[in-house]
Amino acid sequence: MSDGRDLGFLEKAMRLIPGYKGYKSKEERRDNDQLFRTGLVNRLDRLRTEVNEIPAGLRGPAALKSVTDFGRISKRLERVTDEIRFAARGYRGWFDMHKVHEDELNKLYVFDISLIENIDELEESFKVLKAAAAAGSDLQESIDKMVEILIEFSNKMSQRSELMIDLEKNKPVD
Repeated sequence: MSDGRDLGFLEKAMRLIPGYKGYKSKEERRDNDQLFRTGLVNRLDRLRTEVNEIPAGLRGPAALKSVTDFGRISKRLERVTDEIRFAARGYRGWFDMHKVHEDELNKLYVFDISLIENIDELEESFKVLKAAAAAGSDLQESIDKMVEILIEFSNKMSQRSELMIDLEKNKPVD
């Protein structure tokens, strides 16, 4: 919310993604879709680097027990990052051939914003995990939460791919 009103999908996306202008012209759609994906990939890559650093600081039984769990988080982060990286190419053809309607764009903005919000939630969950690791606390709940968010994120990426396929089946108007 800003100045007492709800932000529209486009306005919220524009505030959350530096340089993002929305999917208006064909060229902007292509560029902004890539910009959006690059931003997501960069955030997830940074997070994976930080996740991989935690086990080195652990001592005792927690260190041994958590190696597999941190590997699981790292692999899931790598998987969702690759889903984003490789999905970018698949959308290019749709943006080239299809004049996008406002309601279709709103569906994309909803998905894009929910992906950003999932990464925000993932980063918050990581902070809790990092604090628990620093305190020598049990890590299992925090690890399970991160894995749960990553599974949700991956499911959303699949839904977005399905949405793009559905939109592609619509009759182009240009």
